[in-house]
Amino acid sequence: MAIFDELVQAPAKLNLYLRVCGRRDDGYHLIDSLMVPVSLYDELRIAVRSVAQATSPSVITLWTDCTYLPTGADNLAYRAAAEFTTVTRQSMTVDIRIYKHIPLGSGLGGGSSDAAAVLLTLNRWLGNRLSTRQLADAGARIGADVPFFVYGRPARVGGVGEQIKPTTLGRCLDLVICSDGHPLSTALVYSQMRAMPLSLTRDGAVSNIAAFVEGRKPLTDLLVNDLEEAAVQIHPELRSLKAKVMEAGAQAALMSGSGSAVFGVWDDAQSAAAGAARLQRLGLWAKPVQTLELSPALGN
Repeated sequence: MAIFDELVQAPAKLNLYLRVCGRRDDGYHLIDSLMVPVSLYDELRIAVRSVAQATSPSVITLWTDCTYLPTGADNLAYRAAAEFTTVTRQSMTVDIRIYKHIPLGSGLGGGSSDAAAVLLTLNRWLGNRLSTRQLADAGARIGADVPFFVYGRPARVGGVGEQIKPTTLGRCLDLVICSDGHPLSTALVYSQMRAMPLSLTRDGAVSNIAAFVEGRKPLTDLLVNDLEEAAVQIHPELRSLKAKVMEAGAQAALMSGSGSAVFGVWDDAQSAAAGAARLQRLGLWAKPVQTLELSPALGN
C-alpha cells in the first residue's frame, strides 16, 4: 500500500517567441523565449510506497503506456525522482506511471513537463521542503525546459533555459497544435543551426513581448522561431504542415520549440475546434488548446 498516491496533469508548452541569441563556450545555445503552458496534458500517477533511512538507496520504478519511451535513467521523470531524493537526502521507494498524450519529439516539452511534475509532487508530499528556486535548479540538471515547468506559468525564458521570469498574458489564447507524427531531435536541430548564420535577438525583442502582454500588439506580431529554418532543412514537410494549418483557418502559424509540432492562432475556441477538425480530416494529429496561467502540476 502506498503512503502517498497522486494523479497529476503535466501540461505541454508552446514557444510564442523564440530567438537564439548566442552560444556558450561549452556549445549550449542561449535563447530568449516567451513560453506558455497549454491545455494538453500527460497524466502521471506518482506513488511513494515506503520511506527508509537516509543511508539506504532509493528505489524508483517507472511504467509508461508509450512503448517508445525508456523506463530507466534515460527517462527524465525517472531522473527527476532520483535527483529529488539526492537533493533532499530522503530515501524512498517511488512508483511512477506515465500516460502519454503529448506527442514525442514535437517541441512541446512533454518529457520535461513530466520531470517537473515529479519534482513538484514529491516536494508537495514532503511539505514543500525545497523552494521553487531550488526545485528549478534541480530541474536544470535534468533538462533545459524543466525549470520553466517547475514555475508552471507563462514566462520569459533566457540563458539555456534556467533563467525564468514569470509573467501573465492577461488573456486566454485559443490555439491549435498540429503534428504529422514525425519526431525531431532537439540536438539534431541545434546541430543543423550551427551550420547556418546565427540570428541575434534584436533590441526590440523586449518591447515586442511587453507590447503583446500589455495588449497593445496582437500575438501575430510576436511570432518568430529562429529554429524553424534549421528544422525545415531536416524535415522539409514542415513547410506544407504550416500551410495546412493556415488553410484550416489560422491567423498565423509557427513551429514550437525545436519542432516538429506547429501551432496556429485562432480568434476563439469554437473556430479553433473547427480548424482542428479540418486538420484531422487530412489525417493529421491536431488538438485545440488554450493557454494556462497556472499549471495543474503546481497543485492547490
